[in-house]
Amino acid sequence: MDTKGISKLDLKRRNRKQILLAIRQAGMLARVDIAAQLSLTRAAVTIITNQMIAQNILEDMNSPAAEAVGEPKKKGRKKTMIRINPDFKHVLGAVVNERAISVGLSDINGAPIDNRYLEISDDSKTEELITFIVSSCRELMQKHSLSNKQMLGLGVGIVPARWEMFRAEEKDSKVSFAKLCYLLEMELSMPVLAESAINLYAFAGIDYTNAVTSNQLLIYSGQKFQYSIILGNEPVGGFSRDTSVIDRMVIVPGGAACEGYPDGSVHAELTRAALLAKAAAATGQTMTMDQLNAEYDAGNPKVTKVYEKNLYDLARLIYNLCTGSSVYCATLQCFRISEKAHKKLDDELRKLTGKEKPILLRFSSIDNTDAYRAGCALAIEKLFFETGGMLPGDTSL
Repeated sequence: MDTKGISKLDLKRRNRKQILLAIRQAGMLARVDIAAQLSLTRAAVTIITNQMIAQNILEDMNSPAAEAVGEPKKKGRKKTMIRINPDFKHVLGAVVNERAISVGLSDINGAPIDNRYLEISDDSKTEELITFIVSSCRELMQKHSLSNKQMLGLGVGIVPARWEMFRAEEKDSKVSFAKLCYLLEMELSMPVLAESAINLYAFAGIDYTNAVTSNQLLIYSGQKFQYSIILGNEPVGGFSRDTSVIDRMVIVPGGAACEGYPDGSVHAELTRAALLAKAAAATGQTMTMDQLNAEYDAGNPKVTKVYEKNLYDLARLIYNLCTGSSVYCATLQCFRISEKAHKKLDDELRKLTGKEKPILLRFSSIDNTDAYRAGCALAIEKLFFETGGMLPGDTSL
C-alpha cells in the first residue's frame, strides 16, 4: 500500500473507509477476512475495528462463523463476525420529483423506518415545499425520539424538472443546490447535502450483495428522459452530473420531429408524452398511461402496434447504452408500464443481447412514497462511508 504523502489521519480515515465498504458488501465479515481482502495486517484490522466497536460504529456479533458443509473442521479459534451497527446514526432523506415530495427516516444501512409524502404540482410554492421538508424531518425525529446528536444528516435529491423551483445553479454540466442546503442546515441544525435525484436513484438501487448491480444503467421516465450510469458502485461523472443528454440522442434516424430536438430523438420518440400522442393518432382516442396499459393488456391491435414499436426502440436504446458502458443491468425508474409491456421489453432486449451476456432488466425498487431512500443513500455515502465513520471534529489517532 502506497502511503507516501498521506498524513496519519488521512491514512486512518482511508483504512476505516475500506473496512466499512468491505463489510457493507459482505453484510458481515471476520477480521481475518478483512485483512486478507484489503492487504492489511491482522493487528491493524483488530486495532481499527476494536476502536470502531467502542464508538458503536461496528458490532461484534459474538457468534462464530458457520463452517461450510463437508469441509474439515479447522483447529484454533473460530472466526467471529462483525457488522455495521444499524443504530449508530439515523439518516433523513428527501426526494422531489415532478409529482411529489417524499421525506423519510432510515438507519445507517439505509433500511427504511418511517416517511411522509406530499403530492405537488407546477403551481406549488417553493416556500411551502421547503416548509414541508423541514416540518417532516422534525416530526419524524420527534416521533422516534431522536435528537440531533443521533442524526447523521439530511440528503436531498431533486429531479431536473424541479431544479429551478429549488434555486439550483448550473455550471459546466454540474448542478449546485448551495442555497437550499444552507437554508435547510439553518432550520435543522445538521449537515445537508443535495444533488440530482437521477444519479441518487441509480446509486440507491445498488444491491451490494449482487455484483451485477455494481455496474448498471438507470433510465428515468418523466417530462424528459434522464439517465445515469454506475460503474464500480460509483456514479460516472459524480452525483451532480447532467443526466439529460439521453433526451437528444437519435433513436430512429429521420423519425418524428420535435422542436428543439433532432428528428427521431429519444424525446420525440420514446417519452411518455410521445407514446400517448402516437396512441391518440392511431386510435383517435386520448388516453392516460393507465388506460393505454389496459388497452395493451387487453390486446387492442392499434395500441399494440404503437406500444410494441415504442418498446422495440427502447430496447435498442438500452442495449446501446449498456454495451457502450459495459454494464449488464438496466433499471427503469418511474416507467409506468404494465407487466406485459415489461416482459415484451425484456424479450426484445434478449433478442439483441443473445444468451452469452443477457442484460438484467428490472423496475427500480425505490419509487413514490419511499423515494426518500435515494436522499438517505447520498447522506450515508458522503457523511459516513467517505469519512470512514469519522464525524466532524474527530481527529483522534
